[in-house]
Amino acid sequence: MKKAYLPFILSGILFAGGAAVLAWWLRSYPSWTLQEQLQIFFLLFLEITFFLMVIAIGLNMRCFRALWQEIPRKVRMLAAAIIIAGLVLVVFVAPRIHRIYYDEDIYENIGQNIGCQKTSNVYYGGGLMEGMGTVWKNYIGRAGMCNEGKNEYGEYSCLRLEYNKEPNGWPYILSVVYRLFGVSELAAFFTNNLLFMLSTAAIFLIGYFLFTSFKPGLYGALMFAMTPEALRWSNTVAVEPSAAFAAAAALCSMLFFLKNRETRSLFLAAVVCAFAVQFRPESLMMVAVAGLALLLLGTGELKRGRFCLCMAIFFVLIIPHFVHLYAVKDVGWGATGPKFSTQYFQGNFRSNFLHYVRNQQFPLIFTILFVLGVILKGGTEKAYPWKQKLIPAIWFILFWGIFIFFYAGSYTYGADVRFALLSYIPIALIAGYGAAALETLAEGKLKIISPAYILSCAIVVSFVSFVPYVRTVGQEAWAARADHEYAKEMAKAIPDDAVVLTHNPNMFLVWGKNAAQASLATEQTSYFNNFSSRYKGGIYFHYNFWCNVSDPLQQSFCKNILDRFKCTPVLTFKEKDYTYILYKMEK
Repeated sequence: MKKAYLPFILSGILFAGGAAVLAWWLRSYPSWTLQEQLQIFFLLFLEITFFLMVIAIGLNMRCFRALWQEIPRKVRMLAAAIIIAGLVLVVFVAPRIHRIYYDEDIYENIGQNIGCQKTSNVYYGGGLMEGMGTVWKNYIGRAGMCNEGKNEYGEYSCLRLEYNKEPNGWPYILSVVYRLFGVSELAAFFTNNLLFMLSTAAIFLIGYFLFTSFKPGLYGALMFAMTPEALRWSNTVAVEPSAAFAAAAALCSMLFFLKNRETRSLFLAAVVCAFAVQFRPESLMMVAVAGLALLLLGTGELKRGRFCLCMAIFFVLIIPHFVHLYAVKDVGWGATGPKFSTQYFQGNFRSNFLHYVRNQQFPLIFTILFVLGVILKGGTEKAYPWKQKLIPAIWFILFWGIFIFFYAGSYTYGADVRFALLSYIPIALIAGYGAAALETLAEGKLKIISPAYILSCAIVVSFVSFVPYVRTVGQEAWAARADHEYAKEMAKAIPDDAVVLTHNPNMFLVWGKNAAQASLATEQTSYFNNFSSRYKGGIYFHYNFWCNVSDPLQQSFCKNILDRFKCTPVLTFKEKDYTYILYKMEK
């Protein structure tokens, strides 16, 4: 009897201890100190969570093998064909470019700081970190973006680090890739390509787990693999493709547990969910979706000790994420008014609803199949599977609905159509069920040709008209994109032992150059005066996108440098009415 109570006792200790640490942490330090501390602790907990995921996957290998053997060979071949087709489309059809500037460069640089930063003296923020300084001094990496960094003889070090407002799940994934294969933009692009492929596989498995049929998963995977915006954004370094995959992985792992009901699978679901919530601020809502699946389909599980213990582990693992959300709560995010408000509802609702019915960025046939998936019964079920459909429906409502109240949540607002990616997987799941139900209804009525063949061809043919759109780079962010491309050419002209001053040092650091914020030259002159002795190759100034925009503050950094220093043009580029120049600076 005592042994039966042990999981409840342990979970109570973990919950109480974790809550006490969280409350003490939040009350003891101001936001700026929390951000300094999170550079270490957020990363530490991500490392622990990732390690636990690897362990959990190893523990479940027998269950994975059983699942593999359960899937017929023909179905495996069809699923593999869809996954590979999606990979080919995202790699060879969608243009490999950045679409959200300069966030993607920041993600790459944070990954570089996490995985490749040389140990250096770092300010610990006092208190807790000050007392544990000797413990963390040799810990590799910091979760932050670099405002001044050096690349010397293959070693990278950051001298001035700044914490970023976004969670660190995606940069951490990049850091793992960088540790294995080295720092490069190409590796970052390939990582999102791979995650797109894994998302397609996850849809197939979730469809099977939910509806106990392979057809909804196959149809859903096919539609997601041919969703135009998903393809376009999965060949960037934006965070949304990874956030969408992480959400799918969280639900997939929970449904995997509900299928086999083994403790090791519940542990896998807990750590995968803990990792999945740390990609975007709204990713935390995926806990509600996974919890709903457990509530509706996991009869009796909520009363068991193993559930309490795994949820306590989950809670402890995401404590730094709660601290992160609190520490950045006052960041403006570029909003001139409130970040979330009902005043944005009308405009955002209209544009985000029409996104799925205009047949311009999202195939209308997918929306029709989604509606049919909500209405129809598959044909073989004795009852309408409302529980199974409610899970992806709530998933869609949460991740579509939250942006209706966000100041930049309109899918037609600049590059913010990327937020739609978070709704595509639940749409594909219900639409996949709709296609399977339609096939069942048509069986026996079409003698000449298979309904599955007709439906598959209709999906593929509907996508063909979107191929030119998928292939298009687009006019959005043309000035920043030109800045990025011309900066690559400028980087080739900068000596390895020189430093470039720029508004965007992150991209130069990823490219292997030394770089620092342009503001250092005129706002911290005593510190900047040492640059000439530290960088023997000279000091360069990147007259960039921010020097062209009508922002007095950003323009002042450029104007001050040009006024106070002798600047000789080295390379000059023009794009429409924007000018991009690489200067050699002299006193």
